[in-house]
Amino acid sequence: MNSSALFTYQKNTGGRMSRTDEAVEAITSMIMDNGWGGGYKLPSQRSLAETLEFSRPTVREALVAMETLGSVVIQPGKGVFVSGGHSATPVVKPPSLERMVERSGLSGHGSQMYQFRYAIEPAIASLVALNATEAQIADMTVVVEAMVRAIEKEDFVGFFKLDFTFHSQMIEAANNRFFIEAMAPFLGLFFESQKIPQTEDSGVKETVDEHEMIMKCIAERKSVEARKAMEEHVRGVARRAGVRLLV
Repeated sequence: MNSSALFTYQKNTGGRMSRTDEAVEAITSMIMDNGWGGGYKLPSQRSLAETLEFSRPTVREALVAMETLGSVVIQPGKGVFVSGGHSATPVVKPPSLERMVERSGLSGHGSQMYQFRYAIEPAIASLVALNATEAQIADMTVVVEAMVRAIEKEDFVGFFKLDFTFHSQMIEAANNRFFIEAMAPFLGLFFESQKIPQTEDSGVKETVDEHEMIMKCIAERKSVEARKAMEEHVRGVARRAGVRLLV
């Protein structure tokens, strides 16, 4: 246990759970014991791992699970924050697709979002293969693995959130601040566009297969292949949404 930590934690050793479930319980207890309210930024993954005596991959997977449950929000480039509550810095829910489309002037032009994604995301995937740290690649791999488990549990709400988390991590892992700043205003609309093709179960397995291929290319540091894999994914997402991309 790291005695120099600036927060309190009392380990609960009762029961028999997986290491990930134990980490979820430990982090949840830490939040409650310290009285951290909505909007509070959690300590870094390294700090959590050292203090709670878990490996960093286990902590990463626990945080992804907690985001799926709605207890924390992972914000690329900023950190992990406690959800809800009455903090002065509450987490803002993405606006609805209809409202975003109306506000952005895209009403009647639904295919434009997918055209935008096709133009931008393959370039991001290519940069991720070149620039991502090993820790960032590990984070994205954990999310894809969690997506597979969400399908097995038929937890499609959790699946949607994980899908959005993956693409948010991709933006961050490009390690190019211009992409991060350029994409920030569109994340709400992007979140909704991720959900549209998944209203039918048939598209979920295809989506996971595409994510796994993207991660394979990134892990092997193959930027050209990562770009092509992302192009295939965006085309698939558009097709499952009933949108024909003219590319």
